[in-house]
Amino acid sequence: MEFRADGTLVDYPIGRGDAPEAGQPGRWDTTGRLALTSGKTGRIVTSSPDQLDITWHP
Repeated sequence: MEFRADGTLVDYPIGRGDAPEAGQPGRWDTTGRLALTSGKTGRIVTSSPDQLDITWHP
């Protein structure tokens, strides 16, 4: 995932050949809420310098 300073995000799921491909765009906020344009929402549960745990809701 790419979190941009303007509050947008881009999901990069693993695509063909195990290469990431740009997926659904969305928005994030400083409380840890995430929302993709597909309607899927999520919340950042924990974060560290090398790992980000997100709980997704359909």
